[in-house]
Amino acid sequence: MASTTLVNTADAAELRLVHFLGDHDATSPFVLSCESAITQADAASLLTTITRHQPAFNRLISNEEGVGAFSLLSALLDRVTDANQAQELMKNLVSAVEAATGNVDDIIGNKIEMLCALYNLRAGSEKCWILARILNLAAFSGDEASLMTLLPGRKSTLGQLLEGNNLERLLEGFDSNDGDKRALYSVAAKVVAKVAQVCKDKNLDKEATAADSAKQKFLLKILATYSSTVSHTEHGTSYIEQPCSDIL
Repeated sequence: MASTTLVNTADAAELRLVHFLGDHDATSPFVLSCESAITQADAASLLTTITRHQPAFNRLISNEEGVGAFSLLSALLDRVTDANQAQELMKNLVSAVEAATGNVDDIIGNKIEMLCALYNLRAGSEKCWILARILNLAAFSGDEASLMTLLPGRKSTLGQLLEGNNLERLLEGFDSNDGDKRALYSVAAKVVAKVAQVCKDKNLDKEATAADSAKQKFLLKILATYSSTVSHTEHGTSYIEQPCSDIL
């Protein structure tokens, strides 16, 4: 069982993080609530307080140290011993990052970096869910620079992930079920459809054709996940494995 101890007596990293998120206002209700959670070694309470304080994430997005601070925040999930609660808090972290605002040139790039940091710290089906959010953010945030990185041949990390069977190979290393795969492939299909449309609008015929082809491959991969659906009859009743809820 993971330890719930929060404070590292050598450097009090969590306390410094809280004061950073609270804009160094030591008397604010936010900082005082966070300090109370740290004193009680309550990681879940600390994360709940932080995820409910949107200004903290606006500060993260606008600061050059934001990704590092968010990584430390994400690592606290390992200290929440209830798995369901940890997953809920993880999703709240993602939502808070997505909703963050700030006066920075590459705000979508910063958000994607933060979600990638969280992705690297989680495992299994959670990776599927976070990756879907990353792809969705890159494609549908309205930021053209992020969207363009997904175009075929741009050799970006996310763009290459959508090419060929790269996403399927990545999923082989996850402890994910057919429902997880189906949901991620569904997002990938929507993303490459968006890419194809942008390519057509820009008269990038070769890239548009490649993106359309990728969309068809993902649709076929979605269908393939149903081929492993378990169906059997017991006492005259057919039981069919149900897919997980949609990532989005």
